[in-house]
Amino acid sequence: MTSTKSAIFYLTQNTEVRRTYLKTSLYFLFRNFNAKYKYPVILFHEGDYDLKSQEDVLMSVRDSCRSLVSFQTLDKEDFEIPAHIDKDRVRKIVALRPVPYWRNEKYRMMCRWWTVLMHKYAKNYDYIMRLDDDSFIEEPIQKDMFQVMKDKGFVYASNIIHNDCAMCSYGMRDFFEKHVPSKKSLMDELFIASKIPMRAIQCHTFRSVMSINGDLKDPVPEEIVSWSPIIYYNNFFVTDMNFWRRDDVQALVKEIDSNGSIFYYRWGDAPLHTLIVSLMAGPDKIERFKFKYSKRMQREAFKGDDGHLHCYMPGDYAQSSCMSEQVK
Repeated sequence: MTSTKSAIFYLTQNTEVRRTYLKTSLYFLFRNFNAKYKYPVILFHEGDYDLKSQEDVLMSVRDSCRSLVSFQTLDKEDFEIPAHIDKDRVRKIVALRPVPYWRNEKYRMMCRWWTVLMHKYAKNYDYIMRLDDDSFIEEPIQKDMFQVMKDKGFVYASNIIHNDCAMCSYGMRDFFEKHVPSKKSLMDELFIASKIPMRAIQCHTFRSVMSINGDLKDPVPEEIVSWSPIIYYNNFFVTDMNFWRRDDVQALVKEIDSNGSIFYYRWGDAPLHTLIVSLMAGPDKIERFKFKYSKRMQREAFKGDDGHLHCYMPGDYAQSSCMSEQVK
């Protein structure tokens, strides 16, 4: 039985491939966690899930848990480029692809949804968990993660620490130093300096991005320092929604949205979540839930935005992609 007002959120699309991943993700979610704790699972989509496709997913969940799963259509404007963003500028910038994980317009809308818009769908909940439709919980989780969050006063939990691309995150450190000046002393713990050789041929497309955005100096310097943010890899996270409802947090989120760098560079939801929580709540309010967990890219080869096949799997089957320790 549930003991907190909590829910599990997925953001998904109705393609045959993604639907297959989703059904498998739900299987592992219930087998290894939610068959015991029985939290509601909400599958958000853009209106592309017709009744037959919904039935396909629901019938793949076993009888004892099927009633916990529901579909919800997002507001149409959630996955449109917002009015304050220059659409032509975004399309030019996306097409340049200065790094392999520059991603597309839809990806940027997804990052905005998890950062700016998710709270409006969580009004009835104190805590939410995010999973992606290709996220697999690969071993039984022995504790109720929502209850751990409540009992220990955590506001955010994930399971993997990584760092994001400095080019994608250009300007992010300056933004947070400006808007959260009282926490400048923490910035060195949250970013890694990365030197970008601006005259090198491989950086010409990034120079074009900076030029379109009005950030390129004249004359072009030999190199610049950009900052790679340390991130909680947040395709799995659990968070306290009362933190996100705070007036000061919402004011900061609105500034992020107004800035436009989610679209004009590729500010990701993972570094934004990490920085918002680290600066506005403090590192002691963040937890790592450690369990065997994987995403598609750690289970199989995949084609990247550059059209090439990539493979980031562990070297043997004793390892999963992320953590092997149990929730503590």
